[in-house]
Amino acid sequence: MRKKGTRASEAENKKRQRISYVIMLVTMALVLIAGGLISWNWFVVKDLYTAFVINFIGMSFLIAAGLGFCVFFLYLITIIVFKNPQRIKRSSVAKFAVGGIFTFLIAIFLFFFGTTEAIKSIKDLKDYSNAEWQVKDLVVTDVNRGSPSYKIIFIETAEGEMVLHWERFRIQEGQSYRFTYLEATKTIINVEMTTE
Repeated sequence: MRKKGTRASEAENKKRQRISYVIMLVTMALVLIAGGLISWNWFVVKDLYTAFVINFIGMSFLIAAGLGFCVFFLYLITIIVFKNPQRIKRSSVAKFAVGGIFTFLIAIFLFFFGTTEAIKSIKDLKDYSNAEWQVKDLVVTDVNRGSPSYKIIFIETAEGEMVLHWERFRIQEGQSYRFTYLEATKTIINVEMTTE
């Protein structure tokens, strides 16, 4: 009887191990695809519409990878809390349960964040296709260029933080510019100098 029970538990452990490996492999594949798309977008793409589409797809894969990591940990925590095959103390199981709740909350946040960003990106893609963008004269309060190889620039204005994919001329803090941008994601399509 003991041998059958031992074999059954070994088979269950191998099955759990295979499931956790599959979840981790899928998650790592999502990370690699997202990293490749985002890097390609930064260094190769020079068309703004293509940059929108690739950025949208890359960020979707990245958020899916984050959800995959959460699923991986939730799967393992669920086994420990409900099955407890290693017969861990109850106090340790309670700690895992708290970690599971925390991981679940992160997964919910990632899901809603990803959904919101996807809706914004889709709206901007439609607006860009239909030439429905905003044009405003705004004063630049802060410019964050990042590293020299990083093309994307974050510009702070009265409308909030805006994203510029390519800087055709050097944008200065404290200067006023005419920005043509998409409303949902605040992505800048064009920047012009304004005469005061």
